[in-house]
Amino acid sequence: MTNVSFTVSLPENYRSREVLQYYGRDKTETSEKAWKDGFKKALWVKNYPAHFVVNFDAFQAYVDANVDARLKKATVKRVIDSVVSSVLGLSQPVAEFESMAFADCILKRMVSQTAGLRVPQSVSAWEALVGSIIGQQVSVVAATSTRSRFIKGLGVANTSGLYCFPTPKIIASCKANDLREFGMSHAKANTIHRVATSIDLGEFSLDKDSTGHFFEKFSRQLLSYKGIGPWTVNYTLLRGYAFLDGSLHGDVVIRKKTLELLGKSMISTEEVEQWLTQYRPWRGLLAAHLWAMS
Repeated sequence: MTNVSFTVSLPENYRSREVLQYYGRDKTETSEKAWKDGFKKALWVKNYPAHFVVNFDAFQAYVDANVDARLKKATVKRVIDSVVSSVLGLSQPVAEFESMAFADCILKRMVSQTAGLRVPQSVSAWEALVGSIIGQQVSVVAATSTRSRFIKGLGVANTSGLYCFPTPKIIASCKANDLREFGMSHAKANTIHRVATSIDLGEFSLDKDSTGHFFEKFSRQLLSYKGIGPWTVNYTLLRGYAFLDGSLHGDVVIRKKTLELLGKSMISTEEVEQWLTQYRPWRGLLAAHLWAMS
């Protein structure tokens, strides 16, 4: 086993509540667990089961991580530091968004309550993608239950007792119909299995390249898979890559919150999409603020 511990500095107005909500959504605590001022999460490090723990105070986060293998501590620290910084959203340019929002008569009312918000990230793009597919057109409670059963059924437990998310290789080695045992529809099971098989065969990659057109190319590739539409793509980009301009106008909660924010009695999905367009390139981050509205 390899253990590393370190601290991460937090911005002055950092909000931990969204991270704690995101990693505390599964009350069965299959792959993650959150408490008043911290959380822990299972993940893979160099293909070995691992987990990390984050505890918050006012200005920093204390991180402790364990890998179920003997690896170089410098390597483990580098991997965990990168994951934690991403999960906490520390590199997201939220100040730029807030500068725009406070100058907007409509957004100002909302952002005065939610300033400092960052979008919590999944520990991997693969986990974000599968979670997005599972979450299509169902409640958060139903999606969380299915996700938990899926992880426990096919994931790998580490020494913390948490389960690491099933890898594409694990999913590809199953039959698509096997995934239905965890409460997935036939369509969702087929979609997840199809994408996992493509990744395992090297036909499709979730690795972000250095070109300036990655998000456009990635979106086109994902949309080519049956069962994946714009909401799934944009939610994956938001949670898996911190892409802050994906339009989530099809999200039921976003539509409801937009209705409240604008003080309207009715609004269509198309109207929400049109309204969000004026706030490019911040549509995804704006969605997160709408979710956080009291």
